[in-house]
Amino acid sequence: MRAVKVLLNLYETRNTYLTAEQLNLSQSAVARTLAKCRNSFDDPLYIRSSNQLSPTALMESLVEKLPSLIEQFEKIIDDNSEFYPERLTGCYQIYLNRHTQLAYGEKLFDFLSEQAPSATWYIKGWESNATEQLLDGRATIGVNYYSEALPNSICQDILFRDEFALYADRDHPLHHCDTVSVEDLEKYEFVSLAIPSLDERSEYIDYGLQSLGVNPTIRLQTDSILLAMKMAKKRSAILPASMATVIDKKHNFKPISFGLGG
Repeated sequence: MRAVKVLLNLYETRNTYLTAEQLNLSQSAVARTLAKCRNSFDDPLYIRSSNQLSPTALMESLVEKLPSLIEQFEKIIDDNSEFYPERLTGCYQIYLNRHTQLAYGEKLFDFLSEQAPSATWYIKGWESNATEQLLDGRATIGVNYYSEALPNSICQDILFRDEFALYADRDHPLHHCDTVSVEDLEKYEFVSLAIPSLDERSEYIDYGLQSLGVNPTIRLQTDSILLAMKMAKKRSAILPASMATVIDKKHNFKPISFGLGG
C-alpha cells in the first residue's frame, strides 16, 4: 500500500523530497521504495530529466489503474479493521532508551508476550537512526524523553512525567545529611548520565545543576546507568539521575535533599 502511494504521489510531485514531505516519510525511504518497485516491475518507472522525474510508459499505465486498486484495498482493510493481538505474528521493533529498558523492559516484554504470544519483539536501545526507522515504519514504537527536535510527523504522547534527583551511595558523606548546601555539593565529583541520541553530552542535567547555582566537577559522562552507579559508588561521586528509571534499592543509593525538580 505504501509503495503504491509513493508511486502515485511521485507522479504528482515529480520530486522525491516533496513526496517524502507529503507522505511523512524520510527521503531515503521514498528512494528505497522506488528502487524496490523498479526491481519488481523491471522498469525504471521514473527517469530523471532536468530537475524532475518523468514517468515511463509503464508508469503512465499504472497510474490509470492504481487508484482503483487502492480503493479496493482500503475497503478490505476497513471491513476487517478489528485488531486481535493474539493473532499477531512476525517480528516487531521497539526502541527504548537504555534507562527505560532497565526499569521497564522486563514488564513490557511480559505484557506483550501475554497479549501477543505468537509475535517476536525486538527491544533495542534508542539509536541515531531510530527516528528514520519510525518514519519508515520499520520500528513500531519508541519510548524516550520528550524532544522538540523530532519531526512533526512523529506523534509524541506523554506516558509519565519523570523527576530527577541527586543520588549518593550509602557510604557517601552526604548520604545521611538532612540538608545539603551548594557548597557541600561542590566538594564532590559528579557522574553525568547522558541520554543516547537526545542528550549525548548530558547538557540537560548539567544545565539543571547550574541553574540551581551548582558548578559541578564532572569526572565521567556515560549513557550506561550501571557504569554510572558503579563509578559513583567507587569514587564517592554524586549521581544526578531519574527517580523513575534508574535506581534500584539493592545498589544502596538514595536521593539527597538537594533535588533537581521535575
